Amino acid sequence: MRWRLPFELQISSTNPRPRRASEPRGKPAPAPRISPLRLLLALGTAAILSVLLCIHLLPNRVNVALGTISRQDVTAPRTARYEDTEATQRLREEAISQVDKRYQLIPDASRNTQEAIRTVFEAIATPVRDHPELEDIRRQSGLRLSQSTLDALSAANPELFEKAQAVATSLVTRTMQGTLRDDTNDLTIARRGLVADPILLDLPENLRAPVAALCSEALTENRHYDARMTQQARDEAEAQVARQTRRIAAGELVLRNGERVTQAHLDALTALGLRNAALDALSILVIVLMVNLIVAFVTVYLRVFHRELYLDTKRLFLLAILTVVSVMGIKLGSTLLGLPFTGINLSYLGMMCVASAGMVIALLISPSVATLVVALLAVTSGVVLNNELRFTVFTLGSSLAGIVSVASMRNRGDVFRAGAAVCGANAILSLLVAQMEHDLPREILTGVLMGIGSGLVALALFYLGVWCLERPFGITTHLRLLELSDPATPILQDFRMAVPGTYAHSLMVGNLAHAAAEAIEADAMLVRVAAYYHDLGKMNRPEFFIENQSNAENVHDRISPSLSALVLINHVKEGLEIAERVGLPPRVCEVISQHHGTTLMKFFYHQATGGVPDATLESQFRYPGPKPQSKEAAILMLADGVEAASRVLDKPSPQRVTDFVARMIEDKRADGQLDECPLTLRDLKTIQDVFTRTLCATLHARIEYPKDAKDTKESPRETPNESNRDRPSEPAPDSPPTVESGRRRRTKTPLGMP
Repeated sequence: MRWRLPFELQISSTNPRPRRASEPRGKPAPAPRISPLRLLLALGTAAILSVLLCIHLLPNRVNVALGTISRQDVTAPRTARYEDTEATQRLREEAISQVDKRYQLIPDASRNTQEAIRTVFEAIATPVRDHPELEDIRRQSGLRLSQSTLDALSAANPELFEKAQAVATSLVTRTMQGTLRDDTNDLTIARRGLVADPILLDLPENLRAPVAALCSEALTENRHYDARMTQQARDEAEAQVARQTRRIAAGELVLRNGERVTQAHLDALTALGLRNAALDALSILVIVLMVNLIVAFVTVYLRVFHRELYLDTKRLFLLAILTVVSVMGIKLGSTLLGLPFTGINLSYLGMMCVASAGMVIALLISPSVATLVVALLAVTSGVVLNNELRFTVFTLGSSLAGIVSVASMRNRGDVFRAGAAVCGANAILSLLVAQMEHDLPREILTGVLMGIGSGLVALALFYLGVWCLERPFGITTHLRLLELSDPATPILQDFRMAVPGTYAHSLMVGNLAHAAAEAIEADAMLVRVAAYYHDLGKMNRPEFFIENQSNAENVHDRISPSLSALVLINHVKEGLEIAERVGLPPRVCEVISQHHGTTLMKFFYHQATGGVPDATLESQFRYPGPKPQSKEAAILMLADGVEAASRVLDKPSPQRVTDFVARMIEDKRADGQLDECPLTLRDLKTIQDVFTRTLCATLHARIEYPKDAKDTKESPRETPNESNRDRPSEPAPDSPPTVESGRRRRTKTPLGMP
């Protein structure tokens, strides 16, 4: 039978809770007021960030220029490594000077020269007019021939004419096979060499000079100077020169009094941060304004889109701490490692500090807030650090990969997957940026390895940060819940030894609640852990709860119903005290405090009233609440009641289990226990289906094994006694209690409700 609500109840139950009298009808909730504490926190964060980002602009002790005479001794305040730009430039100039010019072969240069020779001889042999005209031949061949050369060739007989043509063609072909560059005197040298070429000796003396003049005029350059290829070759040679680095130890004398300042001195002073002697007031003002605008933007963003976080000053303080620490980590890291304030090394620090802070913010606060913060930090710091493109790209890409990888973290395996994602993103970013910057292969490999190392360090900082911050700030992560779900936890060990029946009940409730939470996309790990610890208070008086009584006498037979109800009510309070003493997370404690809501203890209520409703006594037999405020607390309430009541379900067929679960859930809903939680009717139907499937699998029928005849014969016959007669069989969950005059008789009840 499908569980359905009456139409009237469906309409009324869609409202998560009734409107309070203090709430205005039809008006939105008022916007949160500006708290002085939040305002002070924002101003303090902006001030600290401004100082950290402007500290490199403050004036230092040394004011020198290239070629000036030092007026003081300058000692290194710390150990640092720096690039000797003078030595590096000298080696690069030497490498550039050894690079030859690059030339491009001029296509068809030799063929064009041969074609010009052939055109001249054809024009002489077959003139347009009666005799060859100099201008016609010049126009056809493109060569500037002299009249004497033309006359000498025209006067030759046909045999010598053909021989002269063959010699000229052979001479220019062989000469053009050499190198004739257009930016040198190769062509002039080649023309001079034509006159002494031995092949001219095959001609008569009167034709040698004309043929040589014709060939000289026909020659042209066959190599064109390629400035782009030459510059590229020089750049490659320059890039292959390694940077010449020097090391300055702390206390070492960098510049002597009276010494002339060289470029090497300036490099050392720059690496030590001793160059700036004047206050850059404009830059400081711009940075301060930029930081304050960013803090104001984040504040407005949280106020509009994350109002719950905006009202939580404790978590805002955590956000401010993580933001400041990430920037401080870059500053301290660059100082302690002796790195220059700009460059690729600072990018790896950004990968470590900002990325780890972003991952911690994503896990402890919100992934969307983490994305906004790391994006603003990456862009702002990149602009402040002399527009370092590498810093912005590396930091932003690494941080986003880390945020995405930890946003859905549920177990320890996810930590390693997050580390692999961050390291992989860092390696890919290093490779891509190195290609953009035309780094050498050795530098590319170093960058990839540094990126992977930065990812591992960021993961370690992330894990350390979460471990240190989640408990002081009362934040519950799934890593902490995973630790609490371990049965070897000391409090669970004590729980199992003190109340084994309740412990077994808690495990079953955890299975039911976990499956239901997964089905409606609630926090399954939270509800499972809360189920394990929800009955801790029963350890103080285990004999008052029937699942721990075995076959002993029921303690409640000797006390009044109101006192029995008080004992049951106190187990929630005492459980919270134990939970706080052992350090359970606040979210788990909240679910524990709400798992009974304001449920009525019907068994003792009916005993006290004799089955007649009494509104004045009802409040004494209800749990104090509060009612479930979250999906997880509501799921635990339903799972707790269903699992306990299912223990007395007779012949649990699928249909009976379905009706039983539907009736239990409807009782809670009709009693108003679900009015203040965000569960929908669709969620309740899904929870009912999950409970039904799980209970059907757990409460399946079992085969009764036949007894051996010998054992049957030897076993003594049981005789009824007073004790057996006084302990009735277990009733169904909806059967009324048994009340007799004189001595109050008890029946077994579901777990947790004696």
